Amino acid sequence: MILKNQAKYLLANETFLEAFVSMRTNQCNVFLHSKADEIEKREEAHALLRALNEIENILQRSITDQDFRDKRSK
Repeated sequence: MILKNQAKYLLANETFLEAFVSMRTNQCNVFLHSKADEIEKREEAHALLRALNEIENILQRSITDQDFRDKRSK
């Protein structure tokens, strides 16, 4: 389980965010600029973009879930 503070640190860390944005940009470019017959290349880029989104969602969920638990315990 990812702790709220760890998730917040990653989402605020400039190096992590730059790497994340760079990876997203690269995969979007692969997806958008692939040739019609490069199906496998597009599918891989799409899968990587979905994985990046899921990582971000997991981190965000860790924060909001802890916030929710904190409010319920009051």
